Amino acid sequence: MRLHPWGARWWILVGIVGLLAGCIQPVETEPTPGPNDVPVQPPGADAAVPAAPAGDSASLIPVIEQFIRDRGEAPGNLLTWPEQPLGPDQVRGYSFTNAAGVPCVGFLLTTVTGGLQQPINGALLCAPAPDVTALASVWVFLTSDGQSFTLVFGRVEDPAISAVAVVFSDGSNRTVNPSLGGFLIPQPGIMDVNLVTAINAEDNTVIAEIPISTAR
Repeated sequence: MRLHPWGARWWILVGIVGLLAGCIQPVETEPTPGPNDVPVQPPGADAAVPAAPAGDSASLIPVIEQFIRDRGEAPGNLLTWPEQPLGPDQVRGYSFTNAAGVPCVGFLLTTVTGGLQQPINGALLCAPAPDVTALASVWVFLTSDGQSFTLVFGRVEDPAISAVAVVFSDGSNRTVNPSLGGFLIPQPGIMDVNLVTAINAEDNTVIAEIPISTAR
């Protein structure tokens, strides 16, 4: 069979395209790391903790207690703070004294699944000694819909402290009033924390810099 000149060129072109398609590999992109390559805690990290009925905050108490025990601590004098929305989820702070008499603080992130508040993330921090009166930590995580947050949490024992202020690495700052001595300060995105400070009702500095420790 004799090919028309244009037909021959067509088959040569098809062969070249097929050869190039076999050689070209898809490009794999790496996610852009956040400041200091902070690891993001994905949702579902604490799915083994039992769930509580949606809308029943009191039922979260045993869930929080179990979360604390799973991290090797005994929650004495447990106090919890009101829930606040975070994306589609809820975050709730708590403080307690462990078996060694050391002050501790933490948070639990929950989402509603099948009519239950399901724990999907959380962390806690205990002071290095019983006489520590202020402690703070930073935790970076994803909500159930994939939003990233940087959460500053901690506790202050001085009743004169009326507000805790945080300065982030992008220059933004947030101020909150402690609840039962504890504080939660969520900020969208992944960023470093430059400073955590405490002030009184007269805007005077009570603690110039609350140390930031690593939570678990």
